[in-house]
This record gives sequence, structure tokens and C-alpha cells, in this order.
Amino acid sequence: MKKSNFILVFYVGVIALCVATVSMSIAWYASSTQVRLEGIEMTVDCDRDLGISLERDGKYVDKLEPDDLLEVGLFSPVTAAHADRWKQQKSDMPVFYDETKYSSVEETELVTVADHGYYSQKFYLKSDDDIYVTVGVDNTFINPNPEYNKLYAKELYKEYQDGSDEDLKALSEEDIVNRLNRLVESMRYSILITSEKDYDYAIIDPHKKEETVFGGLLDNDKDHFYDYFVRGGDELERVYGEYTGTPIWDDVPQSGDTGYKDPNEEPSAFNARHRDGVRKFNQTESEKPENGFSFMTEPSINLQDFSKEAKPFHIPVYRNQPQEIVISIYIEGWDLDSINCTKGATFISNLEFKIEREFIV
Repeated sequence: MKKSNFILVFYVGVIALCVATVSMSIAWYASSTQVRLEGIEMTVDCDRDLGISLERDGKYVDKLEPDDLLEVGLFSPVTAAHADRWKQQKSDMPVFYDETKYSSVEETELVTVADHGYYSQKFYLKSDDDIYVTVGVDNTFINPNPEYNKLYAKELYKEYQDGSDEDLKALSEEDIVNRLNRLVESMRYSILITSEKDYDYAIIDPHKKEETVFGGLLDNDKDHFYDYFVRGGDELERVYGEYTGTPIWDDVPQSGDTGYKDPNEEPSAFNARHRDGVRKFNQTESEKPENGFSFMTEPSINLQDFSKEAKPFHIPVYRNQPQEIVISIYIEGWDLDSINCTKGATFISNLEFKIEREFIV
């Protein structure tokens, strides 16, 4: 995951939680210091006594007040990598990480827990019947907010025209809007069922097109070259992230400028050059069966396949027993769309739950 020294600000967003006809909407807006929650409405209109609470033994209601909810700080990229660390302990909250630096060759590790930059809160559901609740894929999304992205693009366009960067000056307002709209490609929902009996965790990537790999080469110091380290007098490209096995490098140092990985994309932490005189990481050789190297991949589910999974994600809610869940929204820093040009973008999101069926225990 790349280093991030900027803050992503979401001017407006909406989250909705729906169980049958139970709905909750949260409006987000930016103040000078943080994104706050404003304007929440929860209503229940169904043939069951179904309620929601922010406390296990609290009062289950059909309406939650804004002051009851956690304040949301400014968003910045985090990663859901290394989830086995906390899932094995059955943590009652998901753990996200700021940054991952790992090299088995150097026998060094730095995994920093993120204490901000994402939204995560516990909710409790209670019903007068035994039911399964699952995600309603038809009305779950994270989409760009075109109105606010266009307004922000106008500000950026003027800023770019007044600046000295010729590449930014060449961007039209439409180009800038398209860049801002890419933010949602790297956003995720996650849902954690915390009870020991039903402990389960799901990551939802509404815009998933390909697997997100929790590792790779990075340009963290922003010099347009992939980072490297020195071992025994040799300069080797540094391999970041969550992986098994030992990476393999080319025997001969890199010679000549190979350009950016994707010449159609601007430089980023993911898109840099291989430095002359540094031995390149040879991923193809590393991943041969006899060498045993492998990057971990994000275990996310896209919406189209959510209901087709061999083991569908169900939240069991037992008769008159609180079921604790944790809902999180975050930016996955290892997603290749998590790049600087999306900062300041605005999104609208909707997460719907539905009662799938009753069950007998």
C-alpha cells in the first residue's frame, strides 16, 4: 500500500441500512476539521417487531438520533490486509492498517494499525422471530456524486491553470471530474458478525473488476522510481505487502529507463520506473511452484456474485436475542485506483440489508 500524506475529504455521502422495510439514512458533510454525521432517520414498518440499537442491552427503536452515532473523521486509505491476525482472535472490531512494509529477506516487519481514516460502528439487531438477514444487492452501491465532483472540479481547474505543472494545466474540467469519479473504484464495505457462534466477515467491493493484490512494488518516496534496499552490497527492489515465501530478483541489475508501467497513466506509488543499477523483482520466477512465493489477494465479493457464493453471507438474528454486527466503509489502499488524483472526491453510498427467510433453530 502506498504512503499517503494527503487527506481525502468527502463533502457529501449517504449511507442507508435497510432490513426489510427498516431504513436508516446518514448524510455526511465536511467541516473544517472532520466529516460529521447529520440527519438520521430510522423507521420500522413490517409485520415483525424488528428494531435496532447501538447498545446490546439498550432500547431497540425504530429511529436513531444523530448524536447517538460516532463522528467520522477525514478519510485516508487503509488496508484490510493481515485480517487473519485479528480474525483468529475473534476480535469484536475489524482492524485496518495504515501501511504495510514487509520483507522476509531483511527479516523486518512494520505493520501499523490505523486508528482513523475510515468509518466503523457497531449495531445491534433484534427480532421477534428467527430470521436470516443478508445484503440486498439490488440497492447496494457506492457511486460518485456528480453534482459535487463537478463543483470541485471547477475549483481544481482554476487552481491547475494558476499553477506551474503543465500536465495539470492540460486537463479539462471533464478530465478532472473523471479523475475524481475514480475514487469509488477503491472503496469498500465490510460487515463483521461478532458473536462467537456466528463469527463471520465479508468485504464487499461494489465495483470489483479484478482481484486486488495485497502487495507489490511501490514508489513511496515519490521520486518516480520503485523503492529499493541494500543487501550485501546489492541494491534490490523492495517488495511490500502481505505474501508468503521469498521473492527472487534478477541476477543482473536493471539497465536503461523502462518508463512507467503504464505509459497512459500518470506516475503514482503504483506506477513508477525501475531504477538503473538495481536488481528487479522477478515476479514470474518468484511465483513458480518450486519457489513458493505468492502475494495474498483481497477476499472481496462483488455485488453480482454476492448471492451466488457457495456459502452466502447470512446474518442470523435469533428470536429476542441481540445480534451484533459492525459496518465499515473504507478506502482499500492496495486497490490500484487508490491514487492521489482522487482526493477531494465525493461519493453517494447505499448499503441495504434484507430479510432473506425465517429459519428454525
